[in-house]
Amino acid sequence: MYLTNEEERILDGELGTALARAMRLLVCLGDLGGADRLVPIKRSQIAGISYKTAGDPTLELVESLAQEKARMRTWASLNPAGMDLNRWNDMGIPETFAEKQLRICGAYRRLGAIPSCTCTPYLSGNKPSFGETVGFSESSAIVFVNSVIGARTNRHGGLDALSAALVGKVPRMGYLLDENRVGTARVLVDFRLKSEADYSALGYFVGKRVKTDGVPVFQGIKSASMDELKLLGAASAASGSVALFHVIGLTPEASLRPVKDEERRLQSGFRVGKDEIMSVYKELSADGDPDLVAVGCPHCSIREIALIANLLFGRKVKKKTKFWVFASPQVVRRAERSGYVNRIRLAGGDVFCHTCMVVAPVEDLGFRCVYTNSAKAAFYIPRMTQGKCSAKLLSLEDCVKLCTT
Repeated sequence: MYLTNEEERILDGELGTALARAMRLLVCLGDLGGADRLVPIKRSQIAGISYKTAGDPTLELVESLAQEKARMRTWASLNPAGMDLNRWNDMGIPETFAEKQLRICGAYRRLGAIPSCTCTPYLSGNKPSFGETVGFSESSAIVFVNSVIGARTNRHGGLDALSAALVGKVPRMGYLLDENRVGTARVLVDFRLKSEADYSALGYFVGKRVKTDGVPVFQGIKSASMDELKLLGAASAASGSVALFHVIGLTPEASLRPVKDEERRLQSGFRVGKDEIMSVYKELSADGDPDLVAVGCPHCSIREIALIANLLFGRKVKKKTKFWVFASPQVVRRAERSGYVNRIRLAGGDVFCHTCMVVAPVEDLGFRCVYTNSAKAAFYIPRMTQGKCSAKLLSLEDCVKLCTT
């Protein structure tokens, strides 16, 4: 891979050991991926922030980088932490967990990262433009910016996204290249999607079918909101590591061009009907009464919080159930000004920032069964809790009806 004189100097350690380590990782990834050179970026999204998932090794790493006075060269936003950074006590988070979580986020702040702690940075200021190259980690953010916005990022992990933010560059390969952004499988949607959870179930089913590096092209979806596409992409990324999809007539890069150019491969596509959607609900269907309803995986938009507030109006959350909504601090502040948060709390629910049900230590908070409208959350919760907590996929309306009076 070609390196400029400045990049060689960074690699050789002339600008510090922190940058040298970051550059070594990027060069290694570039060589493995067949990149010809590095390209500059202005935006990053860094995953692996929660102490639950990152642990002491990440804490030690970011604190050492901060001590070396390393600094981000991009707009670098952070993925969700393991708790609300301000109201962790209200969540019931143990103090020992909170202390280390705050240290991780504090170290990232000293590196120059923006502590928004959200999986939807595009709703909180860090929104790339169409065609812009970025260095994003977080599977749901990757698939959203690639597919719905039309920006370009590869599937970065937390460490290489951190390295990209420190260096300000990423290897030119993968989904940054035109030839890798065309469709590989036609998906004929032969079912009227009735709820946001249906879109999530569709994404989950398709992700399992196309698997890693597949680029599904959806046909038959007549309309979809940004939030529905967000849930569709997040679920497909969770079940199959999908990083890019196209919806004919809806997403910015979708046209008949990929269908025609890849006709032979796309003919090997598949149909998704009612039976396939119902199979996902059956698979992600835990037994038992819920002690937590969790909405916001990915983090809620202001439109979703408004919908939740309206659904809860005049109702009360059952005493044995918590109803928690998760969103970025920026979205929550808007929801507070609009009165939505107060309405949710009057009904017995709550709204938290910085975290979600997947990366928070829900199993240590006494929860054993979670209802959610996110197939991604329903897929990950049992796995992230080592089977201590189960999950059930339902529409938001059904979650409200079953868990309120």
